Amino acid sequence: MKPGDKIAVMLGMTRTEIAVISSLLLFLFLGFAVNGSRSFQEAAMVNKKEQNDVFTDAEVDSLLREAELLEAVLARKSDKAVPTGSQQKPAAAVAGSSQKVAFSNATVEELGSIPGISSVLAGRLIAFRNSRPGKVERFQDFLEVKGIGSKRMETLKQHLILD
Repeated sequence: MKPGDKIAVMLGMTRTEIAVISSLLLFLFLGFAVNGSRSFQEAAMVNKKEQNDVFTDAEVDSLLREAELLEAVLARKSDKAVPTGSQQKPAAAVAGSSQKVAFSNATVEELGSIPGISSVLAGRLIAFRNSRPGKVERFQDFLEVKGIGSKRMETLKQHLILD
């Protein structure tokens, strides 16, 4: 007797019935496997979303301040390495000026000279300016830029001209 026949006799079923039940069990386990993998994918997506939402506005502001300090230190080091007169003034030296900057044609360096505005944030402001079809007419529009809150907007009001 073949092994399949012995199992059929022991269970009191035909070989066809055993084949049908075996295939149903196989599909059941495959369904559990697919469902489990989908759960892992959803968990991975939730985890990725949580990682993207980790920083609050206050944390972003503090990270930007740290970046500004690092840029200032690097600018001082590069000023010492290069002979005088061959490099622009560092942003910290320009920041003391009381002149207002025209936003419509400001460069990254000019925007970076504003207190509290790093070169990264200045780049975002220029990208924001370029993404708008017309001119920026209200300072409230700057709140759309990542890293600009109400305090930075007040600083921008003091140092920018919207023309």
